[in-house]
Amino acid sequence: MPSVSRPRKAAPRKRLQPAAAPDRILSAALAAFAERGFDGATTREIAAAAGVPQGLVTYHFASKQALWEAAANWVFADLAADFRDAAEALRDVDPATRLRATLKRFVRFLARRPELHCFMTHEGSHDGPRLRWLVARHIRPLFEGSTALIRAAAPGVDAAHLHYVMIGAIAHVFAVAPEFARVTGRDARAPEMVEAHANAVVDLFVDGALAQSAAPSRARKTHARSRRAQGDRPHESR
Repeated sequence: MPSVSRPRKAAPRKRLQPAAAPDRILSAALAAFAERGFDGATTREIAAAAGVPQGLVTYHFASKQALWEAAANWVFADLAADFRDAAEALRDVDPATRLRATLKRFVRFLARRPELHCFMTHEGSHDGPRLRWLVARHIRPLFEGSTALIRAAAPGVDAAHLHYVMIGAIAHVFAVAPEFARVTGRDARAPEMVEAHANAVVDLFVDGALAQSAAPSRARKTHARSRRAQGDRPHESR
């Protein structure tokens, strides 16, 4: 009788994690660090939120510090890409128009990523190695670009102060979206609310900064006109 070959057993398939697993881990890490800070967040809860085994977190990121740095790099890279797109699209417009449009993009970004502000509130409130790392790698370049644009649009304004005032005004409503919803009955991240907030920020801060910048010039012109008018008057006899 001819021999019958036994069918070979199929090799067990390796369970492949979805390609997007690292991004899910980073998104969950950013949310955890934003909510509880570096010391309060754990890789166990981050893995659970990402829907992956904890071992996969340590496979991709050797330590919690490495995961924290990767999460920071991930969200700031997203923000930098958004700003690059804006800079390219607005390359040929005047500084005031560029500032208005850039601020509106930043409002939309923080509506999409409110964790960034909470993350920075945790880290920015304590000086130390993590804050120094953030400032050197991400915060200072963004600050310098922002203040340069403010100075170009509104010379004479305190650009550093205005930079931080605008960040607080833009970000707070999204960072406390549950409170906003409870108090007002509205969703801070609804598209129409985001656009209303963007317009309010521009109206209050950009137009206000432009008016403040123009005020000394108007004062100088008024003073010059007054001096000329006085010079044209006939001198009174004594």
